[in-house]
Amino acid sequence: MGGVIIYEPEEDSEVNEFPWTVTFEPSGGDEWDSFICGPYERDHAVALAEAVALDDTEGGVLAVVAPMLPALSAADVTATIEDLREAAAEEEEAEDDTVNGTPVDFDDDDLEEEAEFAEPPSREEIRAGMERTYRRLLEAE
Repeated sequence: MGGVIIYEPEEDSEVNEFPWTVTFEPSGGDEWDSFICGPYERDHAVALAEAVALDDTEGGVLAVVAPMLPALSAADVTATIEDLREAAAEEEEAEDDTVNGTPVDFDDDDLEEEAEFAEPPSREEIRAGMERTYRRLLEAE
């Protein structure tokens, strides 16, 4: 079985409205070039990642689901990096259980829930989601 890593923003975070990508990469000793798919709506990205990585019988697929930040300039990227550095410094001060800086809840009930995943979205659902995502990106200033 493969694995899935999902970025979990706060519920009210604007990141939830961004397009999402899935990076598929080798794990478990496999060697092949990783690749990125998307953009998707978040739910579609999660379902696709789970359908591929958790159903992989060879166990050599890791799927990473993350938002795609719509940066329009180098200054936007620099500002985002600074914001993330500040947030990381603040989080470092907090004493949460973390893995690579991401808070982790080690509740056994959550592990069982994550093992069960929904059917991946259909091609039509993904296309409709991509259309909504592109429309939001093109309408943003």
